[in-house]
Amino acid sequence: MKILQISPHLGVPPNTGANISVFGITKYLSLLGHEIDFVSYRKNFNLESTLKDLRPYCDPTILDIQTGNNVISAIFNVFSHVPYNVSKYINRDLREFIIKYFKNNKPDIIHIDHLHMAWIVDDIRELTNAPIVLREHNVETNIMKRFSEKESNILLRWYSARQAKKLENYEVKYCRKFNKCIMITSVDEQQIRQLDSRIDTTTIEAGIDEHLLNYRKKEVIPKSLFHIGSLDWYPNKDGLEWFLNSVMPSLSEQIPEIKLFIYGSGAEKLKIDSKVKDNIEICGFVSNLAQNILNKELMIVPLRIGSGIRLKILEMLAMGCNILTTEIGKEGINAENKKHLLIGNSAEEFKSIIIDYLNGKYDKELISNNAKDLIRDSYTWPIIAKRFENEYMKIIEFNKMRNIAW
Repeated sequence: MKILQISPHLGVPPNTGANISVFGITKYLSLLGHEIDFVSYRKNFNLESTLKDLRPYCDPTILDIQTGNNVISAIFNVFSHVPYNVSKYINRDLREFIIKYFKNNKPDIIHIDHLHMAWIVDDIRELTNAPIVLREHNVETNIMKRFSEKESNILLRWYSARQAKKLENYEVKYCRKFNKCIMITSVDEQQIRQLDSRIDTTTIEAGIDEHLLNYRKKEVIPKSLFHIGSLDWYPNKDGLEWFLNSVMPSLSEQIPEIKLFIYGSGAEKLKIDSKVKDNIEICGFVSNLAQNILNKELMIVPLRIGSGIRLKILEMLAMGCNILTTEIGKEGINAENKKHLLIGNSAEEFKSIIIDYLNGKYDKELISNNAKDLIRDSYTWPIIAKRFENEYMKIIEFNKMRNIAW
């Protein structure tokens, strides 16, 4: 099977959820013997290093396109029907690449990652009869709606509410153009079909590398918590700031020796209240995450905004970490509260669960082992890639039969 994969992310290094979910598809479909042509925007990554990482699994084309935010463009987007977060990715260079590509190539199927790149579907339709699928890593409409609902600034709340409505119209319009929309969770599939039942969908989750299952917890630092995630992604920043402001002050009063270790890019920009400053350690980005987190007691994932699936939760469950998250954090993961992880949604619930956990009221080893079993059975990349392969074969065969009938 020859696959053209179009992504806004390079996929490497696979150290963020966005990259993991893209690169896993590329790598593991390639390992099943399929030929993959991969095109992506470069953004700010080192080109030679990126090509070296990608070439074992695909034939990569990297377009030198930047998609950073621009305040002036965001303001003028008020007058456009295209959502701002999508408009940044519409680029003539990709159109020109597609035209040249199809002069010399006939892929069996075209895989597009993320709604941000869905705009290219009309151009591709003019060049091929091959089926085109959209991999929806999130329901983008829901992320913007949840952001708007949580925003306290009146102007930003108004702007984000308008963007959410634009995204809803755009997401429905473009999802209907694809042979299939492959959602990353069953929750996302239900939500996109509630927006428009005519959208052809299925669900295939994301995966994690099997080697993570080999990790085991070390002797832990007593009363230690940790948080992982790039704070350049707003939902991570919002959740952590909520925890620092609403949970940590009273928690540190009751457990003065408690310590929260914060890992991930952007952590150095956090404003820490002086009341809890001694209970926080900013670690930032670390190259060997496992070495740093396996001696900590409990991971916190206090997400209040989001959609899709949290790959860092899957990875940490595979490594045997105990996790406390919200219903939104767990969304899309077939895990049970108190069996595979712990769930709280309010500041009081978070504080109570953490105190109980640190006082030994949960069977930490049992929860850890249950979580590893869950990941082993359902969320490793070889399992996920096989599901993609089977789904693509069915789509290709159906498309051939339909073209013959027409």
